[in-house]
Amino acid sequence: MAKTKPLPFVPFDAETFMAAQQRNIDAFASAGQIVVDGVKTIAQRQGEMMQSSVDQLMSVSQDAFAMKPTDLQPADQFAKAKAQYEAAVNNAKELAEIAMKAQGEAVAVLSKCVMANIDDLKTMSKPV
Repeated sequence: MAKTKPLPFVPFDAETFMAAQQRNIDAFASAGQIVVDGVKTIAQRQGEMMQSSVDQLMSVSQDAFAMKPTDLQPADQFAKAKAQYEAAVNNAKELAEIAMKAQGEAVAVLSKCVMANIDDLKTMSKPV
């Protein structure tokens, strides 16, 4: 019968395990707060953008009603439409950048936690 080699004894380090769990909780709480702050920033900017759009619409409407049909210049109208479109695209880009920044920061927090946990597991898995 072949002699089997006994498995090495790996002690369970409860203190390191509990520290890792606390680190996980802290990381998820921090990442969650980053996401919440990002959503708040997006909502605030959307509100500001909407208010600006409404103000511009009111101004353009008042100007249009004050104009005589002979004052209407199609080139001016196309230029205004183009400017509005470009502003909308820039606003969408800004909101996307805010979301990406928040997401990147949250992922960085969680990644740092995972790497620390892996380091702890390496240390804990060394046999005595």
